[in-house]
Amino acid sequence: MPTAGRITAAAFVAAAVVTLTACQGQSVASNQVSPAPATSAAKELASSTATPGSGSAARPGTPAAKPAATTPAANKGKAADRIVACSAANSKVTVNAISRPINHLALTVTNTSGKRCAAYSSPALIFDDAQAAIQAMRESVPQSVVMLEPGQSAYAGIRLSSADGSGAHGRTAHDLTVYFSGRSGNDSTGTPAHLALPKDTHIDDSAAVTYWQSDLQDAIKW
Repeated sequence: MPTAGRITAAAFVAAAVVTLTACQGQSVASNQVSPAPATSAAKELASSTATPGSGSAARPGTPAAKPAATTPAANKGKAADRIVACSAANSKVTVNAISRPINHLALTVTNTSGKRCAAYSSPALIFDDAQAAIQAMRESVPQSVVMLEPGQSAYAGIRLSSADGSGAHGRTAHDLTVYFSGRSGNDSTGTPAHLALPKDTHIDDSAAVTYWQSDLQDAIKW
């Protein structure tokens, strides 16, 4: 083969080798920079995040559970439990004769505890061994329940007999048992008080007691 022909053939072979090498390098580089499909990892993360009960963030649009301890009914119950009725267990109870109006006694309850108590409704009064409490004066109902802070007092007026002597079954009483009303006002609660009455206390069937009042004058005017 002539010299010129040999040079041309060699050049052609060299060019072919260079071209093949370049193509292989491009293929390797392409394989190195081509990322793995991103959809599988993303789907796996999204799936684990949205799985209920996983401890991760809640699924969008899912309402948070309401704590049972903060429901209005539970709060109302706890608030009610904090109000204690006044009774002989947390208060001092006394009964005293008064000059005016005649045929009246003054009943006093004083909160001796360290917490507030409520003097609900009217006291239920039993004289001696009577089978029933004397009547309560409905017209004496206060505007609101009398609440006693420690050291404060509430009062109830006791009408012993009719002023004109028209009451039946007059008698002399010696002892008084005081029962305290609960929140409903229809039942007794707490510890009753047992008191000795002033000497020569005369009562008849017209005897009655007021509702608890925050002022003594309001209690004895009935």
